[in-house]
Amino acid sequence: MSPAEPRIFISIACFSDPDVVDTVKDALAQASHPSRLSFGICLQALPDDPSYDELTGLSQVRLDRISVSEARGPIYARSRCERLLEGEEYFLQLDCHSRFFEGWDEILIEEFQSACNMSERVVISHYPININNMASDEHFRVIGHVNRYRQVDAESIKSHGSLVSLPERPIASFGISAAMLFMRSEDRILFPYDPDLDFGLHAEEQVLYAVRLWTHGYDIFCPTRHAVATDYAGSRDRIPDAAKRISNANRTGWPKASWSKAKYLLGLDSLEQVDLVYRDSISECLKRYGMGKRRSLLDYYRFAGIHEELKRAFPNYCFQDN
Repeated sequence: MSPAEPRIFISIACFSDPDVVDTVKDALAQASHPSRLSFGICLQALPDDPSYDELTGLSQVRLDRISVSEARGPIYARSRCERLLEGEEYFLQLDCHSRFFEGWDEILIEEFQSACNMSERVVISHYPININNMASDEHFRVIGHVNRYRQVDAESIKSHGSLVSLPERPIASFGISAAMLFMRSEDRILFPYDPDLDFGLHAEEQVLYAVRLWTHGYDIFCPTRHAVATDYAGSRDRIPDAAKRISNANRTGWPKASWSKAKYLLGLDSLEQVDLVYRDSISECLKRYGMGKRRSLLDYYRFAGIHEELKRAFPNYCFQDN
């Protein structure tokens, strides 16, 4: 690797999915410059599971292995991945069941630089193509653009997307996909995940983070080319039953509590409605993980076209009178 070639840190949170080994190997095999890659993996696995032994022999892998009994959901695991950064220029967040197109590292950097011609603060994210469709010309000509919301109600708000023809230049998005998020590492350090969103789901991992970035002045772009793919069937069939039982026992009550915190941070509910387990730490959370002041939260909701829906769904919505 020449000194001019920027390095890429690949953040992978893995809950007991052996496919992470093939994800790492394929990333290296398909990269134009495999030596530029470093992997930060938070592996949540049963202590005696040997499925991941091959990772320990790979010099470019930094492994943070914890027992499934210590797991607190994907956001917590991704926050642990962030701690493994060592000065790489770019940060790529992926699922642990991903595959790669040839030259994917160069593609992402070129797409990022193209978006930088349109905005000073850039994040690249979209819904990756399904691994099963990587060889399909029909699917290759379209890309998953985060351009709408599929759920806005008291239970959750969920961003979504639709397949659009590959654009001629990166196009603005309403949100991120946790399965493919590419940005400068220095920006990720400025805006890390909040580790205290235990067992948080879509709204906490994707909506909350996207809105944080947008209000701090970042523009999220869908790229013009495919670089990575993911397995939308998920890893459930590959996870050992013992790991599932431990996780199910530990997550009881936490998703609801984390949603109450996310609602407050998003201006959808009052402080009094935040679960007691989080309420005392909210003021510190706002300082570290709150919204920005470069663009308003209300402007985001109008940009995304969900302001009126939020008024109907959330009685304590902070912009009810707007």
